[in-house]
This record gives sequence, C-alpha cells and structure tokens, in this order.
Amino acid sequence: MDRLSRLPLHPIFFTTYPILALLATNIVEVEIQIAVRPLLISLAGTVIVLLVVRLILKDWRKAALVTTLLLILFFSYGHLYQFIRKTPIFGVNVGRHRYLIVAYSALLLIGLWWILGKLKDIPMATQLLNVVGLVLLIYPSIQIFNFFSQASTGERVSADLASISNPLIVPESGDIPDIYYIILDTYTRADALLNDFGFDNSPFLDELSAMGFFVADCSRCNYIFTQGSLTSALNLEYLPELQRTLADRSLGANDIWVLMKNSLVRKQLEAIGYKTVAFDTGYEWSRISDADIYLGLASNPFGLQILQPFEAMLIKSTAGLILTDTQNKLLAARFKEINFPYSGFANRQLFILDQLLKIPSISGPKFVFVHILIPHVPRVFGPQGEILTDTGFYGGEKAEAINDDYFRRGYVGEIIFLNNRMLDIVGTILAQSTTPPIIIIQGDTGCKGNNFLIINAYYLPGEGSAKLYSTITPVNTFRVIFDTYFGTSYSLLPDESFHSDDLKNSVPETSPACISE
Repeated sequence: MDRLSRLPLHPIFFTTYPILALLATNIVEVEIQIAVRPLLISLAGTVIVLLVVRLILKDWRKAALVTTLLLILFFSYGHLYQFIRKTPIFGVNVGRHRYLIVAYSALLLIGLWWILGKLKDIPMATQLLNVVGLVLLIYPSIQIFNFFSQASTGERVSADLASISNPLIVPESGDIPDIYYIILDTYTRADALLNDFGFDNSPFLDELSAMGFFVADCSRCNYIFTQGSLTSALNLEYLPELQRTLADRSLGANDIWVLMKNSLVRKQLEAIGYKTVAFDTGYEWSRISDADIYLGLASNPFGLQILQPFEAMLIKSTAGLILTDTQNKLLAARFKEINFPYSGFANRQLFILDQLLKIPSISGPKFVFVHILIPHVPRVFGPQGEILTDTGFYGGEKAEAINDDYFRRGYVGEIIFLNNRMLDIVGTILAQSTTPPIIIIQGDTGCKGNNFLIINAYYLPGEGSAKLYSTITPVNTFRVIFDTYFGTSYSLLPDESFHSDDLKNSVPETSPACISE
C-alpha cells in the first residue's frame, strides 16, 4: 500500500476509465480496436497536462491531484449536461452551457483551493485516488473479457448443435450451389413502402421476378431486433429453444449473438466443403472474422482520418461537447467538417456492395453472409449513392433524422440507391456463377411503424421455389433450402412473429397478412 501512496498513478487510471467504460457498454456494437486512438490521445494529453502542472507546482503528487481534478471535470461535463438539459429547476432550464461552464469553473477553483491550500495529507489522497481508479477499471475490464469469452463458448455451442442436427448430403452429381444470404437492414415490405411512404417498389420486385426470384410478398420477420432475427434464421429455430441450449453452457438470453457468429447453417455447410465468406460489418456481434474469407476495409487505429461514431460519442460525453455546440460560425463549420462520424460507415457499405460483384470468381462452393446496413440509420446515401451533407437526415438522437420529413426522404432515397445496386449485383452473380446459385435477399426487420414487415426474395434454382409461399418467415428459410437441396428432413415451423425483445415473455403474432388485405 505504501507504493500506492508514493506513485501518483491515478491520472492514468482516470483518463483510461471513461474510454474503457464506453467501450464495455458498446462492446457488442463496435470493434475493440476503435478505442485505441482515443485512448492514446487521452493518455498523451494527460501526460502533457501532468508535466506542465508539475513544472508549475514543483511537486509530482500535487500535480497529479490537479490533473485528476481536471480529468474528472472534463469527462463528466457531457454526461451531466445531457442529464440536466431537459430538467428545469425552479422553472429555469439550467441545462445550458452558460450555466454549466460557470458551475464547473467554480468547482475547479474550489478544487484547486483545496488541493493547494487546505489538503494536508497528500500521500493519503494519492493512495485513495489510486485505489478508486483501479477499482473503476475492474468492471469494464470484466465486461470486455466476458464478451470474448462468450464468443468462444458460442463456437462450442454451435458445434454441439451441428452434431445433433440433420447432416447435409451432397448430391450425387457433386454440383452444389453457392449460397448468398444478403440481409438488407430494416428494408420493409412493398405494401408498407406504398402505404407509409407513398413509394412504389414494384418495379424493383418485378425485375427480381423476371430474373427468376420468388418474392414472398406477405413475409414477416420473426423478431423485431436484428440479433434475434438473424440468430433464429441461421439456426433454423426460434429463440426459446436456442436459449435452452445456451443455458446449458451458463449463457443467458442476452448472449444469443454467439449463435449468430457461429451458426448452425455455417457449421453444416462447412462440414460438406463450403467456404464461408463474410464482410466486416462494423458490429462486433456480427463480425464473422474467422470466416475462410473475411473481407473488410483496412483500418489504422493510429491514423488521423476523421472521427468514428465511437469517438464522436466519447466527445459528446465530455467538455468537448462545448465545441460541438458552439454558435461561432467559423468554429461550428470547422467542427462539423471534421466531426462527421459516418465516413467509415459509408465507405464500409460501398466496399461491401463493390466486393459482392467479385465473389463469383472465388473458386469452390461458398456460403456468403452479407449484412448491409442500408437503409438502416445513419441514412447517409442519396438516391444516386451520393453522400448526404444535410445533417437533417442523421442529426437526431441515435443518428435518426431530425424530423419525419427527413426520415421519409432519407429512407426512400436509400431504398432507391440500394435497389439499383442490388439489381447490378444479382445480375452479375447469376451471369458469372458456373452452377446456378442460391440467393436470398431478406430484411432483418421492417421499419418503424411496421417493424415486422420485411422484403424477402429467393432465387432457388431448379424446382426449389415450389416449396416457397408468400408468408414464409426467415426461420424457415434454410429449412426449405436444406430439405430441397441437401436431403435433410427439417420440415417447416409455424411462421410466427414476436412483438417483444423480452425473450421470456414474447407474445406470438400469427397473422402474417399483408396490409392491403
């Protein structure tokens, strides 16, 4: 304990904790390396401040106390501002920078007065802050460790599922088709597009039909959240049954994503010689980074490219929020230019669309899993694929549009852009595939207001479409494919949709009728 009082390490702990905590909170959604750059910048800034204060005070421990005070004020500012901005006190809206800056300045002066003039036991204060800093780091570290531990457990669970499932049988001809499972995130059904947005999507669907697709025009998703929808489809089963398997491995309801990364579909196809091809989605829970072929944009966490969403979120939780909200036109314009956090997102979607055109050239049978985050938020693409510079399309809470008009225009614009790209991609795949492929184009969920209604189109060569029907849901997708092409006997499950993401209390919705009916 004596070392804890002598070595003022607490500034390092207090500058690391906010970044580690934000990473732990969002670990399912982001790649771990996304925290490298902000952590290095934060550590470098802390060391510089510590050295400058040390030159002034001529005392390391006092300098460390002042530095930690500055860190606490800096990293807490955005959190407090967001908390109080909509909560009037005695009729006064104190959630404004002009009030909070004054309050924080007062706290800084009081803190400096206490450290430099009143605090007698500097070693004890150093020891206390060292201990507090270390304790703060424990919980997010455990969260991050558990995430990767669960992913490893998921691989063993999926192997168990594959061992007790119907094995796939390769046809005597030996010709097995490439399988493209293309998820278009939040792409809703045609009747919902017409009723809710006034957009006629029939030209796109008619072109798919002309290519040989079966369009399930009354399809619904099984769950209204992406992890549930994809996990259920890729494991040919509803979540309660999968949860029981997870529970045997001491995993809970929130850990279903482990069976998406290591799905039954993937395991069974790989067992008969398929290569798995996957793309970097930007979401850790859906990144199948151990695929046979894993395609992604090279990212340099040390690079000086514009901010990523994680970094923008971090800035808005700190006193950096003052700059993002500045009313100074020169500063606002500059900050807006460098703080657009969706460049990486946009480039990733374009990369996936471009690379899909090249997949047929890969030799051997392939299971291609594609999760395209269009027309999901943030909606940054215009109808021609142009990047939207008007922040009204994505400047609202959680990257949503700022109002209904922007939402409607942004959503439809991305549908138009995606339709054009998908027709080009599908045409290329069909033209360049030696063996006629299987292609599924499917929404994971619908759009707000009609969350269950999804696009669902199948290209099943030969007589494969004979077992399809207009109300088929994703949980039966691979049951049909495996029974038709690989000699299994899964048969169909009832097509149900579940309103709640509370997996223990979901209420089934068994009426999959189209809106127009």
